[in-house]
Amino acid sequence: MTNINSQLITAKGGGLTIFAPDDSAFSHLKAGFLNSLNEGKKIELLQFHILPQFVDSNNFDSLSNPVETVAGKDPLKLPLNVESFGNSVNLSTGVVNASVTGVVYQDNKLAIYRLDKVLLPLDFFGTKAPASAPVAAAKAPKSDKGKSSSAEDDDESSTTQDQKSSG
Repeated sequence: MTNINSQLITAKGGGLTIFAPDDSAFSHLKAGFLNSLNEGKKIELLQFHILPQFVDSNNFDSLSNPVETVAGKDPLKLPLNVESFGNSVNLSTGVVNASVTGVVYQDNKLAIYRLDKVLLPLDFFGTKAPASAPVAAAKAPKSDKGKSSSAEDDDESSTTQDQKSSG
């Protein structure tokens, strides 16, 4: 917690924006979820709810997605996207969609907004970067080099037959 306090103190120049889930937001979490987190993940979860800049309630549409949080700005691990439509502000993490339901406190350096859900970082759920899937798929055919290509021949002949029957 000392680390969080020091970040809050050093961020005073540009202000802060804090997203505070209300009590009912925690009921959406899986039972025991918070207790299952180690100390580092608990800190990251808290930091994920803090923007290192002051955002007035009328200026959410000025943010560029993904929005940087105190937890970081890696779009593959910590994506936080903010969308503003009139008086409605929605936040998406890739795991959960939350809405700002009110202003708890606001001055010219600090804004605290009430959320209907807890923001869950994508990296808590072990989701891999989209680029890793094609790499694995590209390696699979190489391992089949020594095997018969009869499956490929079957695919080619059925495609040829399909073309003849349709033409």
